[in-house]
Amino acid sequence: MFGEGVGGDAAFTVEVESGVLGVIVDVLGHGEEANKLAVRMQEYLLRQTSGDVVGLLSRLHEGFRSSRGAAVGLCMIELASGRMRYAGVGNTVIRRFGDSETRLVSRDGVVGGTMRTPVEETLQLSDGDMVVLYTDGVKTHFVAAEYPWLRTHSPCVVATNIVHRFGKPHDDASCLVMRYKR
Repeated sequence: MFGEGVGGDAAFTVEVESGVLGVIVDVLGHGEEANKLAVRMQEYLLRQTSGDVVGLLSRLHEGFRSSRGAAVGLCMIELASGRMRYAGVGNTVIRRFGDSETRLVSRDGVVGGTMRTPVEETLQLSDGDMVVLYTDGVKTHFVAAEYPWLRTHSPCVVATNIVHRFGKPHDDASCLVMRYKR
């Protein structure tokens, strides 16, 4: 967020048993305290080896119950099959850009606060699909036409451009982009 030295968001990947887990975390609030919790949640998730997105969200919720809480999105991509599993709580967004655009749904709630049982959604990825996860510091409803090179730029360039083009100046913003290759 403009004016803050650190952010309360985190975006990263973890290699797990059958693929890669993409994670976005948006801790409630801003600044130093939000950053400390985002780092603790990231450290916890980096130690995980399971790709069970519902189980991970539930364990994260239990482990951080006394905290200020966070919105969290977990995306597991099975590398061999291209099967993607997603579960999210709070203001997190996941979209697939490919031959068609797909958006999966995060459920209302706060990890560490009030949260219903997470729900897993699945999607079959095709070669070259871009999976984009972002926090609510990014404009929710941008369209691919607003960024015509979204499918051709590298994932790092896409994530940077999404935050710069569609980020909100009054909120922390994080974006994680993964390209599926068979």
